Amino acid sequence: MSSKITDINKINLAGVQLDVNSLLKKNIDKELEEDSEVTEQEQLDFEAELESAVSDAYSTPIGIWRQECELFGLTMGEAAKVLDSVMSRGFYEENYRVAGRVFKLRTRTTVDGDRLIEMLRELRPDNNAVLTHLVARINLASSLSSFNTDVFPHTYPKDDNREQLDAEWKSRWDYTSALPQPIFLAITQTLQRFDEKVHLACDARALENF
Repeated sequence: MSSKITDINKINLAGVQLDVNSLLKKNIDKELEEDSEVTEQEQLDFEAELESAVSDAYSTPIGIWRQECELFGLTMGEAAKVLDSVMSRGFYEENYRVAGRVFKLRTRTTVDGDRLIEMLRELRPDNNAVLTHLVARINLASSLSSFNTDVFPHTYPKDDNREQLDAEWKSRWDYTSALPQPIFLAITQTLQRFDEKVHLACDARALENF
């Protein structure tokens, strides 16, 4: 008979042969199963806590606004910069580049919004394609601040200077009318992105954050 305990495969207990290896294996399997259950439960608890935290973070208006900014790619610092410029200067400008030339876009005024409505009422576009094109052209003429070396004046609106504002807008309209169509389309697409950025930064929910 072997003197090593590791060599004992079976023992006789009260006339019953017990398989030692089988007993050890069952105990080890049971311990592993219990550990696995604990690990799985801990993972489920962690996922539930994480989901609850995310839900809480985006359940308020300010949280939803922050999420929209993240999806757009707008940082809180950039949003604060835009809002601060609009509040302190009355407008926000940003430079872009197309075909090797730098152009600058500017936020529009209430007078620009009034002019847009007036022109659409007068022109009465008969389909959505024409409407979209007209809105893009009118808004670009209202927002273009400079293109390459050409700089356009934007006089601050007052009660008695609408005629001057319309004359400045007409000069920008004539300028953009002469742009090649691919350049015009590229700039109007950029303007749309610019408008979305400003709209997010100046959202009423942003005022709570800053």
